[in-house]
Amino acid sequence: MNLHQLRIFCTVVEHGSYTKAAELLFMTQPAVSLQVHALERSVQVKLLERVNQQLLVTEAGQALYQCALPMLNAEAEAERVLAELRGTARGRLVVAANTTGGMYVVPPLLASYKDLHPDSELLLQIDATDRLIERARQGIIDLGFACGNIVQSELTVESIGTDTLTLILSAHHPLVAQPALMLEEVAALPFIVPEAISRTRQFIEQAMRERGYALKIVMHFQGTEPVKKAVEANLGVGIVSQAAVVREVAAGVLRAMPISDLELKRPLVMFYRQGKYFGPMARDFMKYARTFPYATCYM
Repeated sequence: MNLHQLRIFCTVVEHGSYTKAAELLFMTQPAVSLQVHALERSVQVKLLERVNQQLLVTEAGQALYQCALPMLNAEAEAERVLAELRGTARGRLVVAANTTGGMYVVPPLLASYKDLHPDSELLLQIDATDRLIERARQGIIDLGFACGNIVQSELTVESIGTDTLTLILSAHHPLVAQPALMLEEVAALPFIVPEAISRTRQFIEQAMRERGYALKIVMHFQGTEPVKKAVEANLGVGIVSQAAVVREVAAGVLRAMPISDLELKRPLVMFYRQGKYFGPMARDFMKYARTFPYATCYM
């Protein structure tokens, strides 16, 4: 078993076809098949099989694929870092953030850094926190940002700021003129929330449970934007990061309503795989991220 064989095997798995893998790898289809069969002989187990003309990955093949990804990503990362140190490539960093961080908090950080370092290459991915944790573990992303605590033994997690959440109401809601609401009043309102996998939703529901209340959920959507739109249409109320509604509150279409007996704050964290080596540009960006004024994203 070698990296060349693993790279070919992973390409076949990802595209479900020897022919497509051959095209992408600039190889012939027989050569790809030969390398996969050689890999199967090496590990002494069947990795791929055909069922009704469809190429399927066996349980062993899926296990090998999951183990191979970090190895291939580590190889690519090593080549990239060495090229940067030799001065033959510009700094490149794959950054990822959860929905709240990726849409409202991290982009200003990236833009500010790019203004100072226009030659740097910063790539941003946005997804749910749990999926980003797995990508960081596998080395698919270099650096992750998320709102809320992360406990993962394979990751280094740094708190770099604070994310404040707020109750939002439509400008047409009957309670919009109130200076603030009590938690008991809030718990009686119909709520619009993100999907169940959302850590924002989990954080809010836990905070309510700890105080003896449960959300009265009437709708749920994937992501913050549809939640905001539904609240704006006065279909219910929601709780989102303050950074997510700066423009809507300023425009007067949403009201950020204080909850007089509840403050919702959580850390903004930066995370990465333990022991990961970062090149000069990445180390400089991380230093910049630790001192960036995230409070400006909430104004």
